[in-house]
Amino acid sequence: MSSIEIECVVDARAEIGEGPVWDDRENVLWWTDINGRCLHRFEPSSGKDTVFQTKIRVGCFAVREAGGLLLSAEHGIYEWTPGGPDPTHIMDIEADRADNRMNDGGCDRQGRLVASSMNLASPHQNTGACWRVDGSFHSTLLADGLQVGNGIAFSPDGTTMYLADTGAETVWSYPYDPASGDIGERSVFVDTTALAGRPDGATVDAEGGYWLAGVSGSQLYRFTPEGDLDTTIDFPVELPTRPMFGGTDLDEIYVTSIRGAADAKPLAGGLFVIRGTGFIGLPEPRFNG
Repeated sequence: MSSIEIECVVDARAEIGEGPVWDDRENVLWWTDINGRCLHRFEPSSGKDTVFQTKIRVGCFAVREAGGLLLSAEHGIYEWTPGGPDPTHIMDIEADRADNRMNDGGCDRQGRLVASSMNLASPHQNTGACWRVDGSFHSTLLADGLQVGNGIAFSPDGTTMYLADTGAETVWSYPYDPASGDIGERSVFVDTTALAGRPDGATVDAEGGYWLAGVSGSQLYRFTPEGDLDTTIDFPVELPTRPMFGGTDLDEIYVTSIRGAADAKPLAGGLFVIRGTGFIGLPEPRFNG
């Protein structure tokens, strides 16, 4: 870790930079600015970051096996082809939770989307939930009673699901059935109350390490599969939001961030890359619909 390097590759000043996803076929990184209502496509080989206006608040998304992107936004699911018309609404998930919007998420190892939500009107209300969406666009409630659902990731073998609640400052692990997508009883994986920052987005490396952004704390953490903290990286901005392994060898970590207050640090809201950690990521699963 002595040779670690952190670089801001896009000084985007995003309102809420989130949800980075590495496309290992195109060797590009997609990410969202939720309140900016846009998606970014960053091409490391050229340094070009292309911005697409979406007109909706995209909390998370996945690259589709069928082509294009599947978006978890507002109260439901949308499909979108880069460069095409506005996103097309497919289904509502939380039409009955008017104060909520979809937030963090990602695909399990079988290509089902697992996405969480949060209460926008009052973030301390436990109206957030976690949902599974399969390739036939059927939604299933996995967990309820969250303040701000975050930190969704899966172990390399797909048998453990991680889910955080930013408000509760806790990350839980769940037994996960790869065949059915059903979950078992949760257990506390990490209590983050003693750490700087609160749990936000996360990803898992090839060794099963769980990488977690400590939003409001300028930190990126790695926990072993047993829940022990073994790596802490001081981040140059206060509000990192989600890490994602990328690069042609999956040996770089891209991290999104929030711009925050008017007097925020320089580069806040930027897209960063971390090199030299010595860890390797896994290919990000594509949505199977």
